[in-house]
Amino acid sequence: MGTIGDTCYVSLSSSIENQVEIDSLYISDATVTITRLSTSDVYEAAPVPGRKGRYLTHDSIIFQPGETYSLYAKWNQYEVTAETTIPDGMDFYSPENETYFCNGEEMIVPSVTTDNFELEWLNYMNQPDTLIHLIDPFSISNAIYKNGGCYTESFASFPLFMLNFEADNYGAIKVMTLALEANNRDLEPFDDLDENGQYDESIDTFLDYNRNGTRDSSFSNIIYDTTLVYRLWKGEYFRDDRGDPYRVNPFFWQMSQPPLPMNWLYFNYYGLHIIMLEATDDAYYNYYSGDPAGQNIYVLPESNIIGGYGLFSSTNAKAFLVNIIREE
Repeated sequence: MGTIGDTCYVSLSSSIENQVEIDSLYISDATVTITRLSTSDVYEAAPVPGRKGRYLTHDSIIFQPGETYSLYAKWNQYEVTAETTIPDGMDFYSPENETYFCNGEEMIVPSVTTDNFELEWLNYMNQPDTLIHLIDPFSISNAIYKNGGCYTESFASFPLFMLNFEADNYGAIKVMTLALEANNRDLEPFDDLDENGQYDESIDTFLDYNRNGTRDSSFSNIIYDTTLVYRLWKGEYFRDDRGDPYRVNPFFWQMSQPPLPMNWLYFNYYGLHIIMLEATDDAYYNYYSGDPAGQNIYVLPESNIIGGYGLFSSTNAKAFLVNIIREE
């Protein structure tokens, strides 16, 4: 199934020297349509209630892989157009017998099952009773999150598992990891790791997630690591009004060349995860090839919007479920 972005945003532009409120630039009464060029079918994108300047097509509209679609937006004397061709598909797998080096030793990376989830099931995310009947729990692989050493060092760390795909078939690949059990609560666990992240059975203190000096309830599936390396790479934890730590969820990244080592940096929680890879169109690849890190506000990414600026792009996705578990 193909998708065209998420929400369509329509706004006026403003010089970076001008001091204006961003919300004042959004336009909520524009005419926005998307046309399937091969059939000339026109789909209206209607304003989203309560979200100024946002537009969406009806949920019943399914955008087809391999088809080209044209965007048209008009407001007063302003008109913009753009085109996107939805990628034909996204296919990947978790290779067996793939090796990776850990402290100079070549070791085999575990593989996981990648054919246990259908994108249509995302419609039931708010209906857990329905979703659980669709999922075969015996098809879900466990992936072990290991601490310290070569497992939590950098982007070159030993992966929990690997993903691979045909490099010539895709440009940029969007990677998403969504922890489905991030909000689970339980008593704070006992700490069995030393200051270097190594297991030490003699340690019997508890991990004071919310820093209140009492072993009480907190987000039990968060990967809680206060070592220097972890803090350098991931920064400090966000905290809610109870002081409970949490991380960004879902987590996004993008890459272009296989294989994809799914290491510690992709995961902020233990428990069941949806892993999604999205093949992007040329417009997305060109846009984020400009200044992907956003380091120079005077260097604009390559826009495919005619008569304006922005990005009209599409993706084709595949997803699977994996269970991230603690190292025993």
